[in-house]
Amino acid sequence: MYSSRRIKDRLFIAFIASVSILSLVPLFHIMITIAVNGVQVIAKAGLRFFTDTPPAPLSRDVGGIAPALFGSFYITLVSLPITVVLALLASILSTEFPSNIISRAVDVLSRSLASVPTIVVSMVVYTTVVVPMRGFSALAGVIALSLISLPYAYTAFSTALRSVPQIYREAAYSIGMDRWRTVRRVLLPVSRRIIVTGILMVFARAMGETAALLFTVGRYRMGINIDIRAPTDAIPLLIFDFITTPFKLYQEIAWGAALVLLAAYLAIFVSVKVAVKEVRL
Repeated sequence: MYSSRRIKDRLFIAFIASVSILSLVPLFHIMITIAVNGVQVIAKAGLRFFTDTPPAPLSRDVGGIAPALFGSFYITLVSLPITVVLALLASILSTEFPSNIISRAVDVLSRSLASVPTIVVSMVVYTTVVVPMRGFSALAGVIALSLISLPYAYTAFSTALRSVPQIYREAAYSIGMDRWRTVRRVLLPVSRRIIVTGILMVFARAMGETAALLFTVGRYRMGINIDIRAPTDAIPLLIFDFITTPFKLYQEIAWGAALVLLAAYLAIFVSVKVAVKEVRL
């Protein structure tokens, strides 16, 4: 009896391990394919791959992805503080004042926004921002990314605040703290690990967003625009455009850009693990 149960247990563990490994095969295949193709392109171009603009289609020079690289970090870093502040305020309102009609409306609106396709958000921003401004701009991309990232940040922050045991709140109230001071001095420090993780995940999602930028940033690849009212480019858009062209050079650049984006993702995921190692009040 004991032997049979032990055999079944071993077989079940082996089955779970096999399924887990099998599920990782496509992921590793994609990563290895991107790495093999991307390294060849970046090795051929050298540092110029990060500082030059894309070449002409029939050029022998590989060129670079500088406008897209700058544009991706530019619009993501500008949109991130907007998203974090709005999502954090909304999550505090909904978790600490749950019976308030405004907090309930904010909760429903934030969760509903997560189900809206990103291409629809891009079209709405195009209609309300790009058309009135009479041109594509980094500002339109920032607004689109903020709208798309907001529900994910809200969910992460709400989960972080709800994960704090109620006894922490009661202890803070017992020594005379009001709700806002409790949030600032107790809840946010205790839940900062999940909050930092949420911020990094939102950053990673925004970096890889493509549909939201299709009708907003403008695909400007002739140089680097610092003006937020001017058009810019992004790595996902460059990959999307170049990999579908018949030009081999552009396809190679797309592989190199994909490797850069993958490296950024891996750096973010590693940062999630080491950003906050402990919680201190």
